[in-house]
Amino acid sequence: FNRQPTGLTFDPNNDIVLKQGTTTQQSVSSKTLTLNIFVQGFYDESTNSMIQDTGKVFLRNTSSPYELIDSAAAVLNSAGTGVFTFSNIFNDAPYYIQFKHRNTIETWSSTAVSYTALSTINYNFSNMSTKAFGNNQIQVDASPVRFAIYSGDVNQDGTIDLTDGSQIDNDAFNFVSGYLPTDVNGDDVTDLADAVYADNNAFNFVSKITP
Repeated sequence: FNRQPTGLTFDPNNDIVLKQGTTTQQSVSSKTLTLNIFVQGFYDESTNSMIQDTGKVFLRNTSSPYELIDSAAAVLNSAGTGVFTFSNIFNDAPYYIQFKHRNTIETWSSTAVSYTALSTINYNFSNMSTKAFGNNQIQVDASPVRFAIYSGDVNQDGTIDLTDGSQIDNDAFNFVSGYLPTDVNGDDVTDLADAVYADNNAFNFVSKITP
């Protein structure tokens, strides 16, 4: 519990006296975030859907240094929707959404979210590029209009560059397959198709944009 006195007053002898005997009280309770977000390399424009995969959400304070408050992992379904459950969140406190995935650029929400009396809130990254901090998304579909977070940050250093491409090339050369960071398009095989995403995004100097 987080308790705060509603009021204090001082008597003439500087003795502290409670002005009121009541205190405000907030309890931590379970909260959920229904998030809609697409992964560039996993999205198929012909079917308007994406390959399912796990992502992780970090809720952070909105003031520097943006302290981590809570985190949760969930599977994003083919519609790009995942339900994340948190246990350390208070009502009426603003939080930035920080999203991470095994081979995408770390992406933050452009605005803070907060819980009221409701235990569930929704946030949709996919309908506008401006939903991401710094507009850090790419359009992946024209009908319906959809945006996705950038794929290719294989080593998760916040920048898509030659080091990511090299890891993909090495795994492709060795015919590596399976659930790997270098599998940028989610088909369980690392090959030149994965390298295309890293190469194009590196050419465009894609990197994380944070508050």
